[in-house]
Amino acid sequence: VYSGMTASYTSDEGIKKDPRYQGQFEARFAPIGINFGVDYERFGLMMSSGLVNLGQNFYLVNNFGGQDGLREVELKYVNVPIALKFHLVHFTAFKLSALVSVSPAFLLEGKETLSHQQTKLQFPEEAYSILPSNYIVEYDGVLAPEVNNLILGEKKDFKPMQLFAGAGFRTDWDPSNNWRISLDFRVNYGIFDPRSKTYTDQQESTLSLYTMPGERRDMFAQITLGISRYIEIELSEKERKKKLNGTTKKYRPQYPNSRPRQSKPKE
Repeated sequence: VYSGMTASYTSDEGIKKDPRYQGQFEARFAPIGINFGVDYERFGLMMSSGLVNLGQNFYLVNNFGGQDGLREVELKYVNVPIALKFHLVHFTAFKLSALVSVSPAFLLEGKETLSHQQTKLQFPEEAYSILPSNYIVEYDGVLAPEVNNLILGEKKDFKPMQLFAGAGFRTDWDPSNNWRISLDFRVNYGIFDPRSKTYTDQQESTLSLYTMPGERRDMFAQITLGISRYIEIELSEKERKKKLNGTTKKYRPQYPNSRPRQSKPKE
């Protein structure tokens, strides 16, 4: 079993070109996971399953650079990475490995909300035509009323499955013959836009006060600490000889009509 933390980064083209938003970085808890694996001399295979909390939050910035609100993206997945490990350092009780992984992730919860206090904002020019009556246009921006938990996206607006590609490093310590402590650091990149096609098509075709259309990708770094029980399987006598001598095959002469000498040469 293992537990750890994630730090997410959301690359969103619409948010990048919207001056009202400023990225916020924070760590989130990855509460629990289960790991299964097998190690050989030079490489290993590993499959894990665990809960991860993803999504980056963004400050809402007023005309003067102050932070007057927050746009929150919250996604919870069951993540199932399948990894291939390459042992860089391999001692009896310690291993350092590089790894690559592919991770199908299944959405459990998803939402995107916005809250801000009364403030003055710079809305895109195309949004002026849909401003409600309580949004007051002034010479240096738009005076916007307080907004509480405005829903920008719900679970139905996100894809039920995502696919992550990952790479990183892992260390394994064996303090006893049956127990292993592992530290795993991995960076993961989301292959697909996490939002549904219906949602992104609607963004492209419909004006909105607080969102702008554009592709989105989620990336996250994850560090986990785990403890596991392992079983070491002894090599068979034949495999042990092959490992020590390189081969168990008998010597065969190079030429077909020759054979090993059976008696001592005559003096």
